[in-house]
Amino acid sequence: MNHLARAMQFIGLLEMGYGLFIGLYEGDIIWEIRFAGIGGALFLIGWLLQRRLGGK
Repeated sequence: MNHLARAMQFIGLLEMGYGLFIGLYEGDIIWEIRFAGIGGALFLIGWLLQRRLGGK
C-alpha cells in the first residue's frame, strides 16, 4: 500500500508538470488549471495514504 501512495504522489507531480508544459507551450490556461488540480489531488491523496500508513 505504501508503494501505491508513493506512485500516486509521483503521478500527481507528473500531472502538474504536464499542466505547466501545456500552459507554457500552448497557452491554454484552462487545461493547465485542470491538470494542476488533478495532479494536486492525486498527490494529496497519496500523501494522506502514506501518512495514515505510517510510511517513511
